Amino acid sequence: MAEIGRVRQNSYENYSEGQDRYARLNRRGELVVIDFFSQCIFDGRVFHLQIGTEDAPVNTTGTLDDTLGDLLWDNPVGHAAIPLFVEFVLADATTATTINGMIEIDRALARYSSGGTAYVPENLRTDRPRVAVGGAFYVGAPDITLAAKTAVPGSIELWRHSFTNDAVATETGSENRNAIFSARQTPFAVVVGVGSIAAQCGAATADATHYGAMSVIQLPVESVT
Repeated sequence: MAEIGRVRQNSYENYSEGQDRYARLNRRGELVVIDFFSQCIFDGRVFHLQIGTEDAPVNTTGTLDDTLGDLLWDNPVGHAAIPLFVEFVLADATTATTINGMIEIDRALARYSSGGTAYVPENLRTDRPRVAVGGAFYVGAPDITLAAKTAVPGSIELWRHSFTNDAVATETGSENRNAIFSARQTPFAVVVGVGSIAAQCGAATADATHYGAMSVIQLPVESVT
């Protein structure tokens, strides 16, 4: 019977790029595979942006609006981008009302207009085998001003989270303080060529404070088309 793989449970075989290799099997003869998202991290194709640091959260934007943002990835021609992870952590609700989080995908436009702080996305593989290509990468503080979105359905409100609707004069700990989007658990979008991923945590009445993070997979467009 032809060999289809080699049992490797206690050791690894290391191969050069482009070299023929055996598939890895466990002791039961089953094929061992790694999920796509984890492999992208191993390949050095996942990049991270964040706002707020240590004990210094940032203010929310105003009420959710297509012209405001906390975290922005404007994708360039020739590449594809996938939002892998977004997190907003509410630090202090203050007297704000209608505190919400949202991820918006624009299939046609790079949305950066002004404001915010330019950010160099950090590779989640710490030896940095590659850097995020092209586009504009920004984080809020101050708020990012975005160009008007592509008309729906060209603009996709991919994910939403509501922290609290009413003002919380005295916080009790019951507020929903942590909002996580994960492409491992939730349907995701693939931005092919020019387009954008914008994440926003907004509030009405007053500023709440929060932390935010976003991780994005960037691939050559040939990998998805």
